[in-house]
Amino acid sequence: MKPLFKTLAACATVLAAAPALADLGADWLAGKVSNGSPTINYAGPPIEIKYGHPSPPASVFVPLTQANIKRIAAQSNGKLLVKEYGSGSLFSAKDGFKGVRTGVGEWGVCYPTYEGRGMPLSRVWEQPYVTPTNPMVATRVAQEVATKYFLPEFKKQGVAWGSYVAFQPSDILSKKPIRKLEDLQGLKVGAQGFSPEVAKALGVALVNLTYPELYTALQQGIIDAVFWVDAGFVPFKLHEVAKYHTALGLTGGGAWTCYNTEAIGKLPADLQQVFYRGLEPFAMNGAKVTGIDFSAKAQEAYKAAGVEMITLAPAEQKKFRDRLQPVVDAWAAELEKDKLPARSLLADIQAGIAKYEKMSNDELMKLAIESPVNVGR
Repeated sequence: MKPLFKTLAACATVLAAAPALADLGADWLAGKVSNGSPTINYAGPPIEIKYGHPSPPASVFVPLTQANIKRIAAQSNGKLLVKEYGSGSLFSAKDGFKGVRTGVGEWGVCYPTYEGRGMPLSRVWEQPYVTPTNPMVATRVAQEVATKYFLPEFKKQGVAWGSYVAFQPSDILSKKPIRKLEDLQGLKVGAQGFSPEVAKALGVALVNLTYPELYTALQQGIIDAVFWVDAGFVPFKLHEVAKYHTALGLTGGGAWTCYNTEAIGKLPADLQQVFYRGLEPFAMNGAKVTGIDFSAKAQEAYKAAGVEMITLAPAEQKKFRDRLQPVVDAWAAELEKDKLPARSLLADIQAGIAKYEKMSNDELMKLAIESPVNVGR
């Protein structure tokens, strides 16, 4: 589908001529940065679409989502309105694909994790040490490889690929210090969407708990630790009861969005482009705010709570990687038996990381605005 907006070159000229911005992502959300959407010619009544997500009010995603909804309304001159349904009130985290496919909501958060064996390539980020340290790099790489590997799996679910907000790779917050691989042995660890094979290789017992249950489970000794990220540890106050944070950078994860192809396809062409052009910049901004900005702010919360911040020695880091590489190899080999190109996906991800890892965060954000990929698919 050819984009119905001004050329990327013209958009790049506008951005290049603009004054320096303190925070490109925040300014984009506030409508201060052009993203190439067309002039709004649609003169009919406002059209409303429903957006469903599972994030509770405590999530750092909620303010971003609400700011994006305001941006869409403003950019469309009030013609495209998005009604937010948070906390799983429209459909649960497990029912994202079904909810969007059946039209309960036209747009929403959709987790391949909950689709079992139906979306194995989309779950590549759950493999250890596949996700780069910078989640903005992961977000861009995901967009670039999506056409070949992820879009077909989303299409089989009856929806269209929207975007992927990568989180920082998972660390561990524990009630005892984790300084070496052996310290994990026998621990009961709370997590969601965490690979059982990775847990087995690490010698831990996974306890599948919902996010609101983690605090009480730690407090009561039901679990000893949690695999998660700073944007989860701090808002859910887990650092109040678990006082050791070990940087593992282990498995990735994120928030996928999908949309109802028929519903969005029926929008007037100019409103479609407002929708499409915003998908990757919003995902990139989400990766920045949740995985980079929030992690920096979280350090203050950890310090105030007396949490010890632990970084593994290089030799220990190598032990973790050596222990877990066979898990990745076995995952890829199993998918290859079913004629699924897991090895080429891993290779393309690594090539993408090499391509983008030296870019600054502002450069990555600008790229998402000027040259988004998978627009209008």
